[in-house]
This record gives sequence, C-alpha cells and structure tokens, in this order.
Amino acid sequence: MKVFIIAIVMWWGDPSAKPKHDSVEVETLDGKPLFFNTQQACFNHVDENLDALKAFGRAYYPSSNAVKSIHCISKEIS
Repeated sequence: MKVFIIAIVMWWGDPSAKPKHDSVEVETLDGKPLFFNTQQACFNHVDENLDALKAFGRAYYPSSNAVKSIHCISKEIS
C-alpha cells in the first residue's frame, strides 16, 4: 500500500559540520504511526503543525542551523 510520510531536511551553515544524513522521517505521533493516504492530507498536516515539525527537526539534529525543507514523500508499506 502506498502512503505518504513527512521528511524534514535540515541545513548547516558550516558544510563540514553536516552529517552524512541530513534528514529525518517522521514515523510516529504520540506513539502511533503517522502516515497519510493522500499527499494533500500530508500537506494539510504539515501546514497545521509547521512549528512542531520544525522543532522536531531541530531536536533530532541540534547542531543544524535551520530547517531547509519539509516534504511529503511516498512510501510503500505492507
């Protein structure tokens, strides 16, 4: 089954401080799986929770300078 998940890409001002992986997939919310049946539903969630998603990205990568972008990406789940 194809679903959409949220991916947060971070930005570092100092390229030498950037880790190998610069993004995190948001897999859960309040201990429950977080995915969407449509890309639009994912976009709506991002719009409604933008500040919380930015805070999640900064907490996951505290050495980053900012959130570079937030995407709704498709993923196959079984």
